[in-house]
Amino acid sequence: MRTALVAVGVLAMLTACSREPRSVSYFKGHPDEAGKVIVDCAAGSHRGSECDNAQAAKAQIDADARMAEYKKHF
Repeated sequence: MRTALVAVGVLAMLTACSREPRSVSYFKGHPDEAGKVIVDCAAGSHRGSECDNAQAAKAQIDADARMAEYKKHF
C-alpha cells in the first residue's frame, strides 16, 4: 500500500513538472490568475517561468492602463 502511494506521488510530481508554463499573453488575458501566481511566487509556493510570465503580464497590463489614462487627456 505504501509503495502505491509513493508511486502515485511521484507520478503526480512528474505530471506537474511536464506541464507547459502559461505564457505572458495567457496571463494578460487572465489577470486574476496572474495575480494569484504572483502572490504564490512571493510566498515561495510557486516557482519557475510562470512567475516571470505573470510578472511580465502584470507590468504590461499596468503600462497599458497608464497609457489609456494618459490618452484620455488628449
